Amino acid sequence: MSRFSEAAAFVRRDFLAEKSYRLSFALGALATFANLAVFYFIGKLFGGRMAPHLAPYGADYFAYVFTALAFFGYIGTGAGSYAEKLRQEQAQGTLEAVLSTPVRLPAFLAGLTAWNFIFATFELAVYALAGALVFRPQLAAANWPAAALVFVLSAACFASLGVISSCFVVLFKRGNPMAWVLNNFEGLLGGVYFPVTVLPGWLLWVSKLLPVTYAVRAFQMAVHGGAGIAAIKYDLLALAAFDLLLVPGSVWLFSLSVARARRNGALGGY
Repeated sequence: MSRFSEAAAFVRRDFLAEKSYRLSFALGALATFANLAVFYFIGKLFGGRMAPHLAPYGADYFAYVFTALAFFGYIGTGAGSYAEKLRQEQAQGTLEAVLSTPVRLPAFLAGLTAWNFIFATFELAVYALAGALVFRPQLAAANWPAAALVFVLSAACFASLGVISSCFVVLFKRGNPMAWVLNNFEGLLGGVYFPVTVLPGWLLWVSKLLPVTYAVRAFQMAVHGGAGIAAIKYDLLALAAFDLLLVPGSVWLFSLSVARARRNGALGGY
């Protein structure tokens, strides 16, 4: 069986499971609209105070946070869904059975969250449609080829962080410090809800250690400022460096975690 066929089998399984929960999807769409409305009115009330920090992007507060949330929500699928899906496999008692088959780890990791990315793409389309029809952010200056490159580099980076996060699930079941950091600090310190220049100096230095900071800044510059690849090259180089370190490193760490869980007889536990 090819790696594509292995991943497709996971996608088909997750699609059939998701299809039986239509109400969940409808509520998710309503939550997306409500989330947009919250930031829209925050922008109406306080957006003017952000103007000096938003000047480099050429966007108002709502346009900034609209694109940041859409972008971060999509790439964050990789960071959050690996551990979540792996924990689900453990609880259902299927993890050990799947990993006992000839499925290769890269194919397993690709298939594990492939459906999440497909569904996230659909949610992103709903998000964009709601924004375009109701809130109408101005994106006429966008440099989409540069934004696409940022998107690809960022997605690979965050998927790798998600794989590393899943290592804690394999080894410890509960208690995942990586997921805790990703869920609580990436958006706050990475410029998703406001530009990082708002942060005090010591937190600004912390934000420079996070890949999301470079991803969001480069994406905002490309989408709102029309920046080309040359203008955001340093952010792109930072993301590429994270990818070179994290992509192979995450697969290696996951394979070590699975091997250790097998030796300890803990792979089937939950």
